[in-house]
Amino acid sequence: MTSIDYDRLFATHREHLWGLCYRVTGSAADADDLVQDTFRRAIESPPPDRSRPWRPWLATVATRLSIDALRRRKARRYVGPWLPSPLETPPGDERGQLASSQADMETRYGLRESVSFAFLRALEALNPVQRATLVLRDVLGYSGPETAQVLEVSADNVRVILHRARQALSRYDEERQPPSSSVDARHQAALQRFMMALSSGDAARIAECLAQEVRVSTDGGGRYRASTKPVVGRDRVASFFVGLLLHGGPPVAADFRLISGRPGIVSRQPVNHPRDAPRACMTFDLDANDQIVDIHVVSMPDKLGALSFPG
Repeated sequence: MTSIDYDRLFATHREHLWGLCYRVTGSAADADDLVQDTFRRAIESPPPDRSRPWRPWLATVATRLSIDALRRRKARRYVGPWLPSPLETPPGDERGQLASSQADMETRYGLRESVSFAFLRALEALNPVQRATLVLRDVLGYSGPETAQVLEVSADNVRVILHRARQALSRYDEERQPPSSSVDARHQAALQRFMMALSSGDAARIAECLAQEVRVSTDGGGRYRASTKPVVGRDRVASFFVGLLLHGGPPVAADFRLISGRPGIVSRQPVNHPRDAPRACMTFDLDANDQIVDIHVVSMPDKLGALSFPG
């Protein structure tokens, strides 16, 4: 019987499996647990033929577990808007997460784009199997036959599922802004303008940074005070942020970071009430005119574990 070096197995495949689980579930905490569960199964019930490459088997287990976790999450009631877990995403070599050197070249979305809030929120329109299929094929570079093997369906079924998933993302595709140095620079400049406007406390200055139909979603998960519905419209969003400043004051400390593929900000907040969030993360998306069209604020503590915060 072939012996197994589980430490090496973990080191070799952990990053790829974590990226798969995170993109399917949208949750960093779930991805941590699912990767651990995948390797637990590898130890307790390894595949019969241990001489074959491990990645297809591990990916199959991780994908099944991720689909089940996503179904459970969608079946639970969630207080307020649901947002993905933000990640720090410094520039670096992403190739290690791709499927294999024989991966299909039909991938549509880069690894940094596919952890953006815009992309992960667009995936919420898909059912769990569609989401897993699209992540495998269009993000991680699995070929059609490889995807069929992981999902344990026919290649024809994969084509049908993928076609429907791509149709559901058509609006995202029309509006997408894949990461680039110029896109990053635009977002960084817009973020700085917005933070300067916020520091003034002037609703008119804040509104100048915003698109007419801007939307802000605040995810406190029911743990901290947050709007239970998205706030929509330039004037309403500007008033919303002025109200936050009047209630709590400016951040205690704040840092600019590359968060979930976009320039964003992490902050420690003043706590004047038990339901005031002590930490928060904010990212946003721009329209074609470099005005802010979507703002995401996460203060739910279970979603902030992958971030470091200023002292």
